[in-house]
Amino acid sequence: MTDTSRPISNTRHDLGDHDRELILDARNVGVNFKVEGGVVHAVRNVSFQLHKGETIALVGESGSGKSVTARTLMKLLTKRATILPETKITLSGQDIVTMSDRDMRKLRGNDIAMIFQEPMSSLNPVYTIGQQLCEILHLHNRMSRKQAMDKAEALLTEVQIPEPRARLNNYPHQLSGGQRQRVMIAMALANRPDVLIADEPTTALDVTVQAQILNLIKDLKDKYGMAVILITHDLTIVRQFSDYVYVMQNGLVQEHNTTEALFANPQHAYTRHLLASEPKGTALPLEDGVHETVLEGKDVKVSFTLKRGGFFKPDFFELKAVDNLDIRLSRHETLGIVGESGSGKTTFGQALIRLIGNQGGEIFFDGERIDNRDRAAMRPLRSRMQIVFQDPFASLNPRMSIRQIIEEGLIVNGIGANSRERVERVRQALEDAGMPGNILQRFPHEFSGGQRQRIAIARAIALEPEFILLDEPTSALDLSVQAQIIDLLRKLQDERGLSYLFISHDLKVVRALCHRVMVMQHGKIVEQGPVADVLTKPQTEYTARLVRAAFEIAA
Repeated sequence: MTDTSRPISNTRHDLGDHDRELILDARNVGVNFKVEGGVVHAVRNVSFQLHKGETIALVGESGSGKSVTARTLMKLLTKRATILPETKITLSGQDIVTMSDRDMRKLRGNDIAMIFQEPMSSLNPVYTIGQQLCEILHLHNRMSRKQAMDKAEALLTEVQIPEPRARLNNYPHQLSGGQRQRVMIAMALANRPDVLIADEPTTALDVTVQAQILNLIKDLKDKYGMAVILITHDLTIVRQFSDYVYVMQNGLVQEHNTTEALFANPQHAYTRHLLASEPKGTALPLEDGVHETVLEGKDVKVSFTLKRGGFFKPDFFELKAVDNLDIRLSRHETLGIVGESGSGKTTFGQALIRLIGNQGGEIFFDGERIDNRDRAAMRPLRSRMQIVFQDPFASLNPRMSIRQIIEEGLIVNGIGANSRERVERVRQALEDAGMPGNILQRFPHEFSGGQRQRIAIARAIALEPEFILLDEPTSALDLSVQAQIIDLLRKLQDERGLSYLFISHDLKVVRALCHRVMVMQHGKIVEQGPVADVLTKPQTEYTARLVRAAFEIAA
């Protein structure tokens, strides 16, 4: 067992190796949270230094204290949190810990800014992108509405959002995940802060957008001489983008060193564990012979009517999200769909299982045509096709117990003769998904991200489906938890003969889980074939770019 209580030096190993000015000095940071039945020591004796123009990385799995440490720097902790008295944090000589709320509000955005992990939660859904950017500019600067809108457009241009003037009138839900994250960066950079905290800025983004966002932050850092704190659970992405790394576990810094030295010779067992947690293995091979088709799509088309221009001069145009695509999924097979954010992956998947309507083509499930069925006619098939969503915290009802969440589908579909039989099915599904059967009365917020995803998988398999649509099920999980979920999905497929349609931006996970892969761009399939062929010998420049972004960032 690893000793997590040992003291570690507060002094950086590279002091004297550079002549950069010290901008942020955090010493002995400690944060406790009051919870029912006691106190959680979220951050314990954490020290780090940040110099002008450099990037440091705080790395660790969920619950290691990375984000709490960052929020302490911003003084954005909840009322349950207590900053311990030995904590000392100075930013450009100013003592942050003792600073008043009023002075702290002036500091945030001007001197120190933060890009949060989930832009959809951080952006206000009822205000346009332009309104939200202008609010930040007005808060810290005296300028007219036109000046603010011009500045907002310039910021969107700087973070490389296409058609920035039009995007100012869009709402957050009208932008892709990558575009929303770029808006968050624009908001953080609006007043040219000295320190930028990037809290998991690429967790739920596809590989090319991840590389673009990280390169964008790096370019802007170099352009303005900012210092960056990069918070991530993925050690592989900090190799290219950080100068110094602090590895955190259970609220403690277990190891710190220059990036090059830490990767070349990790000293702590936990660091070595993180480095070894890449998705491994391949899909279990399919049996030889003719395979029965479970899901098929022919010339499937999904389009949306969008509006450009202002209120008085609207310009409507059709966006083909899925452009006459064909697909065939065999029984027991895993087919991956990959592509950049906005390529149409999720739209295609949802159309195939009739969660959204299609404007053309035919869809067949187990030989039956389903694209012409309404909601009521689809209900008898719902137990046979299930979906596991990207964010289990959003897809699990926070007001329902685990038993109610999983049992709901059984009740709706008339599965189980009585309550006792249904509870047994719920327990069995939880155990098959790697969770104990004694958690029926607990609620989603009581579990970690990986545990919630297991509960979402249990909800899907409780109905004993033949097909599961997996929409980015591992994107927001730690690397070690990702590996556990991949092993679980492989095991369930082998035991139950399941067919998976696996939508993902993570080509490492696709390589470990899928038999075949389809590559999508702008609503079209640009390449498809066996996983090994497509990922090792891509035939198109687009696929080659995806592969480079996925694998070379870790090389």
